[in-house]
Amino acid sequence: MNYKNLSVSLAQVDCPNYPAPPYHPCRSHPELTNLPYSLCPSNNNHNSIYEAVRDCLIKLKLDNRNIETNQWNPFQSFIKPGQNAVLKPNLVFDQHPLGLKGTLCTITHASVLRPLIDYILLATAGNVNISICDVPLQSANWNNLIFLGGYNSLIDFYSSYGINISLIDLRKEIAIFDPLNIIVKRLVKDRDPLGYCVVDLAQKSALYPVIQFHKKFRITDYHGKAVSKHHNFNKNEYLIPKTILSANFFLNVPKLKTHRKAGITCAMKNLIGINGDKSWIAHHRAGACQFGGDEYPRFHLKNYLRWHLWAFLKSYKHTIWLAKLIKKLYYKKVTAGKTIESLKMTSDFHDMMEGSWYGNDTIWRCIADLNHIIFFADINGQMHHDPVRNYLTVVDAVIAGENEGPMQNMPKNAGIILSGFNPLMIDYIAT
Repeated sequence: MNYKNLSVSLAQVDCPNYPAPPYHPCRSHPELTNLPYSLCPSNNNHNSIYEAVRDCLIKLKLDNRNIETNQWNPFQSFIKPGQNAVLKPNLVFDQHPLGLKGTLCTITHASVLRPLIDYILLATAGNVNISICDVPLQSANWNNLIFLGGYNSLIDFYSSYGINISLIDLRKEIAIFDPLNIIVKRLVKDRDPLGYCVVDLAQKSALYPVIQFHKKFRITDYHGKAVSKHHNFNKNEYLIPKTILSANFFLNVPKLKTHRKAGITCAMKNLIGINGDKSWIAHHRAGACQFGGDEYPRFHLKNYLRWHLWAFLKSYKHTIWLAKLIKKLYYKKVTAGKTIESLKMTSDFHDMMEGSWYGNDTIWRCIADLNHIIFFADINGQMHHDPVRNYLTVVDAVIAGENEGPMQNMPKNAGIILSGFNPLMIDYIAT
């Protein structure tokens, strides 16, 4: 679809809650009689999310002349029989201080994908390769993530009709942490069955205007040189799973929430999850602004030591014992005199700046690069002048996330679904 189409549609959800699986529509629609399986709408399952997603597609005027007829086929111009459809939800992390209630405001719920899959099947008469995939946080438990998000039930429903949908953890690396949040093991493996592709934007990268500071590029839990190996004067490269690049139709299905570094996670920021290895993404630049960094506004020795000492000590096997001791003593100090309830959402244990402020001038550049890649990079990682795949965003803002995002948001019952073709315009409307 033409990314120059700036149309954005919005639909209100009657009740800001997620329905029970398998997320059937609560009433019949004429076009659904053409699905390659027998659909029985559930009168007992109030699913206003299905209705809201459908309403958004109608408002975008997809297959406009056939709306509300049995010939309506909103995705017919996006994907053809035998092609590949990739749905990319936000499946960042499976843990939250508030439990399931909190997790549901940080990840995309499977009920938002249900109508999208139905309309993909409608457009292809069931002859299509559908993949649901993401690159979660290194420490996330994938099986728990897809369970909490309702994806197991969705896949099982389609499987019962002989419709196979791939659910893929695209992480190149999974990190095992101990209780004190120190990495004890890294499991490196090609988890994308199609493999990975290096896409080099070189001087066309949005990072290039600040490339003179490439030695300052950083990401949490990796050594100082990890990012600059991939972003420097000679290259600006990303590791993109080929499942992503194989998409003829890419559906970006983000969660709307706040983000410490980027300000907002929505259509554009969600594409951080199409990069297979986190160490290939510059999240901030080390140091104060006055020295070419963007980690914090001004240098202060006390705060610098406070933010970096523990991170430094836990990076080396000979000093891990000292890092653990400091963590235990700090934990004891912070918890003194506080109730369990007051500690649930405390940020005291995460008080490391790492570019988590409005002056971060790095992360948006990688976000821009990855959005450029999804539109213009072919399956071999070659960049083109014109878009190489069709694209649509559908935003899950039914239960949005506010405050300490992206993983400790507080639930916000927004009750909204948004959809559009241009990710920048989606983010503009969402904010």
